[in-house]
Amino acid sequence: MDAITLTRVYSLKSMEDMLRHITFRGAYNVRGSHVFPYQHAKFSLTTVYPQSSPGTSPEVKIGRRREPLFTPQPTIYENQTKILEEVDEFLLGHDMKMSELKHAVEYAWEGRGEFHILPPVIEKHTYRLKNGYLDLAHLLKRFKGVYVKDAIGKLHPLSSRNLRSFYIDEVSKMDHLDIFNSNVPIINYGLGHDGEFTFYIVCDGAHRLDYVLEKIKRPITALLVEPAKKGSTLYPYYAFPVPFRPTLRLSSKKSEKMYHRLERDKIHLLNDFIKKTLHYDWEAGGLKVSKLRTNVEIF
Repeated sequence: MDAITLTRVYSLKSMEDMLRHITFRGAYNVRGSHVFPYQHAKFSLTTVYPQSSPGTSPEVKIGRRREPLFTPQPTIYENQTKILEEVDEFLLGHDMKMSELKHAVEYAWEGRGEFHILPPVIEKHTYRLKNGYLDLAHLLKRFKGVYVKDAIGKLHPLSSRNLRSFYIDEVSKMDHLDIFNSNVPIINYGLGHDGEFTFYIVCDGAHRLDYVLEKIKRPITALLVEPAKKGSTLYPYYAFPVPFRPTLRLSSKKSEKMYHRLERDKIHLLNDFIKKTLHYDWEAGGLKVSKLRTNVEIF
């Protein structure tokens, strides 16, 4: 194993301050400045427990009860798990455990670069359902004051269902662009369910969760992010919440190409042209997280 060197340990408070400075990769305010998803969020430590039986999801502790944990994509890449095994060995050498992190750790990995590792991040969201389908009109209100840019730099309000004259490059434009993914109208969480749907979804650290829960078979400390004020909400998450299990276990991201009918990919909330605008820019908060990320062009 190449040498891993401890660079710095950040306190819980310092880690929270860093998280407050992350931005959306492609969401802006009316002045064209980046929007901060966690600027007014509340942070607290909690515990995630392994699944109780085959097919069930891990559970996150919320007060005195446990709630099922959702994920944007139930896929695990074993080469990432192998990396985590080495990082966990490094942490143990400094009297820390990946299962019990309550702060952020910065380390330098010879030949690979500098990284941070922190507790898995779990967000609390509350959407509204109509007969089991997302109430899109209600969801649009969550985007008030949030804009996306097209290819010529024009701002378009995400609180509007249809974006007008949206340029996809310097020449071609779409007269009307529905902001939502075309699959949104067919995603149902149970016919007959109306009203609020509260769920907890992992937004960073799915591989860390899986490594500790499945390989070490222990509960894991996680960071819960929720609205700071009662009655308020976080910005909508970029993908639909889906059950954690069953999980697709692949050797690597590249190995997906071997399975031509692999269909359990994440379901983005927004249209393909803008689907990654709600992804987080962790480096804006000074966090270098070693995670699979695509370099898709975002305006």
